[in-house]
Amino acid sequence: MGFTMSDDFDWELVIIGGGPAGMTSAIYGARYGLRTLLLDEMVLGGAQATSPAIENYPGFTFIPGMELAERMKEQVKRNGATIKEITGVENIEIDMSGEFNLKTRRGVYHAKAIIIATGGGHRKLGVQGEEDLTGRGISYCATCDAPLYRNKEVAVVGGGNTAVTEALYLKDVTNKVYLIHRRDQLRAEQALQNLLFKSNVEIKWSHVVKEFKNVNNRIEGILENVKTGEKSTLVVDAYFIALGSDPKSDLAKAIGVKTNEKGEILIDQHQATNIEGVYAAGDVTASLKQISVAVGQGAIAANSAYEYIRQKKAGSY
Repeated sequence: MGFTMSDDFDWELVIIGGGPAGMTSAIYGARYGLRTLLLDEMVLGGAQATSPAIENYPGFTFIPGMELAERMKEQVKRNGATIKEITGVENIEIDMSGEFNLKTRRGVYHAKAIIIATGGGHRKLGVQGEEDLTGRGISYCATCDAPLYRNKEVAVVGGGNTAVTEALYLKDVTNKVYLIHRRDQLRAEQALQNLLFKSNVEIKWSHVVKEFKNVNNRIEGILENVKTGEKSTLVVDAYFIALGSDPKSDLAKAIGVKTNEKGEILIDQHQATNIEGVYAAGDVTASLKQISVAVGQGAIAANSAYEYIRQKKAGSY
């Protein structure tokens, strides 16, 4: 492709993804004096912005995800990085000099190094009726959709931190919450489990959802007991699928970045991928999916990118 560049499109560091990892990378990149651009296909915030309550991020005993995201965004701006929201990267090209052209709807941005912090998309159950009823009783975001089901009955599917956090949030908004989990114990951290067990959330242990149906504008889930094979139904006003995330690594894979069998980007201790000048941070990597981890990885990735760019300028890379 014959890409043309103007100053506005020429950057030292471009970060793809505006969650905690991407925003931290931008803060550090700018503080290192790099011309830093942060691109996000949506608005900044990432998955944290949809969390009703964050209670394990150091410095805050409790903070809504959206508020934490807004504070990070303000810090990115204050430190001098440029933000372009609603600017998804369509593809990345590596040029002859080992630098990067990132094609977007606004044009093509050029970078000496890139940090991929694209996070993860909502993991789906993949059962019959799920696609058809998404947005009509099937949701992947309690914070977004809970108000629609005030004083109604809902079910949450999952057993990790996301599922338990959403169930605890929904119990304060709705009349009744069920939690459906395929195992006979939860994977969520113990503090969250303790809160759940003290609540009136009803847990359906060792059950999976096999199918969803619309029944008189409510959602019928066909459940199966994984131990006995026995089938049952649960009709509620909405099902919230809370299974964590699938890494958004397609852009990275397209330029040869190595991933594991889950599609998570493989990184070393410097957040470097197998491609020179390409770093990755946050939920898209093979790491613990926590905001504190994403923030730490973002800082390391920016430092590594800075060292790489500096050495390249000096001709020693």
